[in-house]
Order: sequence, then structure tokens, then C-alpha cells
Amino acid sequence: MLHKQKRKTRRERLIEVGLDLFSRHSYDEVAIDDIAAAANISKGLLYYYFPTKHDFYLAVLRHSTSQLLELTEPDTSLEPLERLRVGLLAYFTFAEMHARTYVALLRGGVGVDPEVAAILNHVRQTYVERVLQGLPESERQLPALRLAITGWVGFVEALSLAWLEEHQLSKEQLTELAIRTLLATITSLHEQGSSSR
Repeated sequence: MLHKQKRKTRRERLIEVGLDLFSRHSYDEVAIDDIAAAANISKGLLYYYFPTKHDFYLAVLRHSTSQLLELTEPDTSLEPLERLRVGLLAYFTFAEMHARTYVALLRGGVGVDPEVAAILNHVRQTYVERVLQGLPESERQLPALRLAITGWVGFVEALSLAWLEEHQLSKEQLTELAIRTLLATITSLHEQGSSSR
């Protein structure tokens, strides 16, 4: 039991090292030797936990996206709009704190990788579900709403990437821009629904 706990602790430590390395360097810039040196272990021991650099990266990515989802977990005690505002602020804060990794990930830092894409898609779909849950039942019935919110999640990602490059707005202003865009999208769907009747 103690041996298992030790293994778990070491694996978690390696993931922490990966988070640090990938926040400062792109995937291609990080070598197995760099990871082993940063963790102060042999390459053989690293391979014991992660058979390849790709496996290691996926573990770091899963940990990072779990952190993101946890930090942006909706506070159900808040009104839906305030819940969205708090979640977006947390999202942009995370993007800012892990800027290099975040940018590399969304811009295809490891190329077209189906496993990376699956992790990202899980995060996006989680956000779609969270937005839907914050809407009144009558609005959730709007045709094309899920599709529109999926597009809005992509907009938030693009917005955050542009913001990380220029920082022309504060996080609060960025958050309000994202909220106004979502509300305008929902209003447009309402109008389309009314005109088609």
C-alpha cells in the first residue's frame, strides 16, 4: 500500500514538472532528457511511468484541463448570468497564467493529434452543457441552440488567444464582451424562431 502511494506521489510530481516545462516551452522544444533532468530522475524511471513523451504530454494535458474545469466549475448558488461571469473570469485567468501552454494547445502544438483533439472536445462539450444548464427551459428548446453555443465556445477560445497577444482589454472587459456576444446570439435565435412562425 505504501509502495502504491509512493508511486502515485512520484507520478504526480512528474506531472507538475511537465506543467512547468510545457508552460515555458513548446512540445517540440521539450526532450525526454529535459523532463528527466528537471525531475531529477533517470530516463528509465520516467519511461516506467510514461512509455513515451507523447504519453507524458497527454497525462499533463489531462491534468491541466481537469484543473481548468475544476476552477471554472459553476457556482449554482449564483444567478445564471453571474455564474457565467464568474466562470469566464476564471477561464481567462487560467489562460493568462498558463499562456504558452494554452496558446500552443489551441493552435495545434502537437499537430493533428486525435487524442489531444478528444481531450479538447471533452472540455468544449462540458462548457456547452454548462451554458445550456444556466438557461431557462424555454430557451433550451430553441432550434440550433446547441450548435450556436458550440460556436460561441469557439469564439471565447479565439477571443482569449487574441487577448493574450495584445491585452488591450482587462479580463473584466473581455468577460463582458463574451457575455454580450452570447446574449446577442440567443436573442438572434429567438428572433429567427419568431419570424419562422
